Amino acid sequence: MSRRPVVHQFIPSLARRDAVGFHTFAVDEILRGLGAESTIYTAHINSETKDRARHYRQHARDPSPDLIVYQASIGSPMADYVMGRSEPLMLNYHNMTPPEFFYGWDSTLGAELDRGRRQLAGLCHRASVAVADSEFNARDLAELKPARVEVIPVLTDDALLPVDGPPAPRAVRDRSAPTVLFVGRLAPNKCQHDLLAAMAVLRQRIPGAELVLVGSSSAERYEQSLREFAAELGIADSVRFEGSVSATDLGSWYRSADVFVCLSEHEGFCVPILEAMAWGLPVIAFDAAAVPDTVAGAGVVLEDKSAGVVASAIERVVSDELLRQHLVELGSARAEELRASVVRPRFRDFFLELLKSGEIRR
Repeated sequence: MSRRPVVHQFIPSLARRDAVGFHTFAVDEILRGLGAESTIYTAHINSETKDRARHYRQHARDPSPDLIVYQASIGSPMADYVMGRSEPLMLNYHNMTPPEFFYGWDSTLGAELDRGRRQLAGLCHRASVAVADSEFNARDLAELKPARVEVIPVLTDDALLPVDGPPAPRAVRDRSAPTVLFVGRLAPNKCQHDLLAAMAVLRQRIPGAELVLVGSSSAERYEQSLREFAAELGIADSVRFEGSVSATDLGSWYRSADVFVCLSEHEGFCVPILEAMAWGLPVIAFDAAAVPDTVAGAGVVLEDKSAGVVASAIERVVSDELLRQHLVELGSARAEELRASVVRPRFRDFFLELLKSGEIRR
């Protein structure tokens, strides 16, 4: 193209600390680096993002772009708006949690996810190309038969990782009081209730064990049920609900924990697994959705997440120093493979090819 290409990104909800939000900002920087005029549009403008994005209702008054990039992770009126446009469309798919997980806890969020799943078929039909950030997500899209699917991992925030690369492998500080960590929204699909059940068994074997849950709440009723469940199990004093924390505090928790455990039943990627690996934490995870793709053999992947099985896995990783060090080494290597500094050139080359090709010319 002789003139600067114009690319408009659409994302239903934009936040800097959210994985999809950070990815969107990173794509914006890549596009600008390629000389494109890049603008982000969202359905919700707040003080955090008002200088980096425009409300999508302003879009119809703006010059028509050469390419629209839609960041898909939930239902939104924006998807209907985008499908009604004539410009070439690229779908960037981060997966959508099945609404069944939320209907018993937050019917509004469940309805948004249900809407998103239905809109996805239309977006796939409209898009000239789709990017999935995991093989799992690519398989999800394949059922809807988009014209073309590329798999490129999500762009993560390297600022949340150790500055000097993976730290040296460390031993468990106190095997009588290990810290189990999970980072992620308090959400039914992430199954923190299964972590609580496992901790109740682990506490019988290692009375000083502690569970730390870092992440904001997606459903207040679910969070309340977790607190009540911890009390019923008699482990409320050994479970810390930290909520959303700063980047500095998040790094502190990764440094101070002894093992990262994810029992989620639905993830499109699960960035915290990579963060844990980068901080030198051994990872235990349940074999579901995109988790095996993300772990890629660099952690303990369980086919059974019953409380006794999970507790035994934690106990072994804490007590078996050779296994622990092996997992840390594998995890550190896996995290390096998916750092943004490694993935960014792949996205850059993809957009460079796309902007130069006839795929987006009208």
